[in-house]
Amino acid sequence: MKFDKFVNLYKIPMLHKHKEKKLNPKTNREKTFKTIMFHNTAIAPKDRSFKNLPRYSNGKSKVNFKDWLLIKGEKRPNSDVTSFGKSEADGKWYGWSHRAVYGYKKGDTIKTKDYVGRESFKKEVPFTLKSDDEARELAIAFAAGVS
Repeated sequence: MKFDKFVNLYKIPMLHKHKEKKLNPKTNREKTFKTIMFHNTAIAPKDRSFKNLPRYSNGKSKVNFKDWLLIKGEKRPNSDVTSFGKSEADGKWYGWSHRAVYGYKKGDTIKTKDYVGRESFKKEVPFTLKSDDEARELAIAFAAGVS
């Protein structure tokens, strides 16, 4: 694929590092050196989503979704785990664990009464998120409920 020199290219670190065996000058033994590879894309951050996340032909992700969506992770209260954060790309608050990821923003409507996080975020269904703080609280509740 050709890139026009006037198109902005964004570099995102890839999940898999390039491994190369070289001779370690200090010990005179063979050692595996790892180099971070970058995925170049012309997709602007505001246009990124899970639907256009770069993938290999076998379906696995090339880059971490947090790097793709520009999410700065935060730790949940009373926990050492980084499991929620706000995306600079689309403005949503995301909650995640090793099982699932979901994003909430102001104006989203929750229609089902069995949503993840209902134990700590109690509201009568259906409800609409009225503020950014409510979206943040629901993302924290989602992360706690799904983990």
